[in-house]
Amino acid sequence: MCEDSMGVAEPIRYLLAYGEIKYENVEINDNIDWVEEKRFPFGKLPVLEVDKKVLYHSVAISRYVGKLVGLVSADDLEAAELDGVAMSLYEYWQKVSQWYNEKYERKSDLEKKLVEEVCPKYLGEFEQIVKNKGSYFGRSKLSWVDLYFVAIAESIQRMWGSNILDKEYPQLHLIYKHVHEIPVIKSYVSKRKNYKY
Repeated sequence: MCEDSMGVAEPIRYLLAYGEIKYENVEINDNIDWVEEKRFPFGKLPVLEVDKKVLYHSVAISRYVGKLVGLVSADDLEAAELDGVAMSLYEYWQKVSQWYNEKYERKSDLEKKLVEEVCPKYLGEFEQIVKNKGSYFGRSKLSWVDLYFVAIAESIQRMWGSNILDKEYPQLHLIYKHVHEIPVIKSYVSKRKNYKY
């Protein structure tokens, strides 16, 4: 799936764990031969190979697996709203990842922008969506986007080095807590590799 990080592959692993779907997690640093024989659309990871077809992009793959495990809304409008939330989560992760991977003078500027603008904007809007909907992003029912959110939040918190949810974003914290209480997710998290972020 991806290199030595949870990153945007982690939501896929969460959803596969939720559905108890067996898979092979191939990391590029472990298997160069596999990388050389595959074609990665747009040269990006993660990918998911199913029946010799290569699916790409974290959001698309997560939605596909979400459908397999019964976590995609049957209501087309709600499903589209959830897709929008997932794409916004992906954008948020990209902004934090850009800061995390910056090595030079821009890092402090990026961090200032994250603290003052990016985190409050994204987390504030996500919090408000959940508050307006009920318990989850998909109203009172767990959806694939809730698992996507938790996996992305976990990766971001590792990059950031602290818990970013519990004090200012209680609705998001409850989703985070609830997803980690699901027995198959709890089991997956307890057994997974200790990723860097």
